Amino acid sequence: MSLDPDSLPPVLDRISPVPLYFQIEQALADEIRDGRWVTGSKLPSEPVLADHFGVSRSVIRQALVRLERTGLLARRRGIGAFVARAEPPSWQLQGSQGFFEDEVARLGRDVVSQVLRAEIVPLPLWAAKALDVEEGVPGVELERLRYVDALLAVYDLNFLHERFADAVMSLRNDPRGSLYEALRREHSVGVVAGDRSVDAILAGPRLAELLQVDERAPLLFVEGVDLDQDSRPFDCYRTWLRPDRLKIQVKVMPPAPLASAVRAQRVGERPDNHGGRA
Repeated sequence: MSLDPDSLPPVLDRISPVPLYFQIEQALADEIRDGRWVTGSKLPSEPVLADHFGVSRSVIRQALVRLERTGLLARRRGIGAFVARAEPPSWQLQGSQGFFEDEVARLGRDVVSQVLRAEIVPLPLWAAKALDVEEGVPGVELERLRYVDALLAVYDLNFLHERFADAVMSLRNDPRGSLYEALRREHSVGVVAGDRSVDAILAGPRLAELLQVDERAPLLFVEGVDLDQDSRPFDCYRTWLRPDRLKIQVKVMPPAPLASAVRAQRVGERPDNHGGRA
């Protein structure tokens, strides 16, 4: 199905400092995200869009390239551009399931990792504090770039206790391997709790090169530590995400006693004073 451009706003703000290609990108993205242009639909051709907005085809092409990079569009040579998805994939940040591999796999995404480094190193201060050991003691470092549906989305830096080196090293030649699955398999270690913090930063030179963005591009920075069944920290990480390709999703849940009461109400039960069933 080919789309009609008449639903698009025909007038651009030509005195705004916001570039015209960016205004067009946002107008097209709004049609997709609001559900007016559905997945699989073919966009109007570049000449049609250029005539609609009163701009050159090169401006339209800039907007389409940017939308393709976010994953909202897929372009086929000689055929045109099509709506690929309504939203970038999301990563839930709560509970023991809020890990990158589990979340993206849950949503049916294809995740591939490029291991930049996996080796035993002296732990830096921030990682030593998170793992509750002395600064400089040996630990294992895992540095990766993560691709979601073939789009570069995440730069990951993990530090773990040295005893987990074999699990980490097993990921060197396994682009679809999961760190948490390797830890469960090799060491029977699972995550039962953790702490995470989220911040917004500018990429800067090094992250811009790694994630293929402009140096002033915004990134989401996530820092966390994972605890095992005995509430001991065993993995800490720093993660930088491209928000144009991967969103963070946070769900708000009631405290455990209240959650128990809510569940009981749903099945017609009355909780006792201890949060159990009467």
